[in-house]
Amino acid sequence: MPRRLAPAVAALIAVCALALAAAAPSQAIVVGIADQQFDSFVDPKLTALPIAHARLSVAWDALDYRWQREELDEWMRNTRAAKMKVLVTFGRSRTRPFSLPQTADYRGKVRAFMRRYPSVREYSPWNEPNLARHPRNSDPHRIAAYYRTLRDLCQRCTLLGADLVDNSKLGRWMSAYLRVFRAQSVPKLWGLHNYGDVNSTSRWGTETMLRLAPGKIWFTETGAIISRRKPAASSPADRRKLIRTGAHRAAAATERVFMLAGTSARVTRVYIYHWRASSRSSWDSGLLAANGTPRPSFDVFAKQARLAAGEPAPAPSERPAPEGEQGLTAPPEPAPVSHAPLSSAWLRCLFSRDPACASVGGVPLAAAQGIASAPRG
Repeated sequence: MPRRLAPAVAALIAVCALALAAAAPSQAIVVGIADQQFDSFVDPKLTALPIAHARLSVAWDALDYRWQREELDEWMRNTRAAKMKVLVTFGRSRTRPFSLPQTADYRGKVRAFMRRYPSVREYSPWNEPNLARHPRNSDPHRIAAYYRTLRDLCQRCTLLGADLVDNSKLGRWMSAYLRVFRAQSVPKLWGLHNYGDVNSTSRWGTETMLRLAPGKIWFTETGAIISRRKPAASSPADRRKLIRTGAHRAAAATERVFMLAGTSARVTRVYIYHWRASSRSSWDSGLLAANGTPRPSFDVFAKQARLAAGEPAPAPSERPAPEGEQGLTAPPEPAPVSHAPLSSAWLRCLFSRDPACASVGGVPLAAAQGIASAPRG
């Protein structure tokens, strides 16, 4: 093939792949919300949506503290009233965050949690173990012991192998974790937090997980990052450097969540994190601003939730820009991709340099060519 044709052919392949992804039935993806605040689940804007799944990250020793028990009780009451099925991921202590518990301690706390909240039937043993800085706090053998503990305590529960974040350690940690298990006992369900991919042009984290993890994958925590604390000094390979933040990127990044989910039938759930921004936190990926005003990313979330539930998606609502975000507008919604047979004129347009060829099958030609050349992590 002549070299000058290679970019155009790559663009053609990319556009066809985009069309196929757009044509995939959205009902295959279950849409949920991941949120730590119990009052989010009484917000009429959320309860009006067909969201039936909620995810919570819980400190492994949460029941030792009255204030955490009270928060958990309220969270569980509100999600139960909203008729949501709950996924719980255990994780580091909020008072002793820099060490992993002994397996016997973990077993005792988890057993007490299951007795207090018997309606919870979906669990993950540990949250983002590959993010820990000290090797002993990311020990694959210890996390595998937690997984086996969960399986022993609740044999009929749905269990994830772990919830991993798409940082630079993902591939190495996942490979080491899989080696701990015998072939017949390897988990067949996994959680992924692909913030790096969603808030950049990379797909490395998602593709790495799809390559290494057997079975299904849920995006158990993901979404458009509006703002966050600046990462500490890191290596040149740190994938956090790829992330781009800002309210003006939020709608497109939220669309990208579902685009990435649509690249594989093995991705079957998406939990967007989180519902409403807080002025007390340095992390903001909220669908609502701190004053409760929906952001443009809310429309994307609501549309996908309704499509997943088989409901028609309404047109985006008109609303003022959230406080502190005036002057920032979300990018326009992409034109629908045509699924008609490719015509000779369509192909000629793709391969030509004619400025009159502004789009290809409903996809802007420049955007189609950009898809093929997008950098990977």
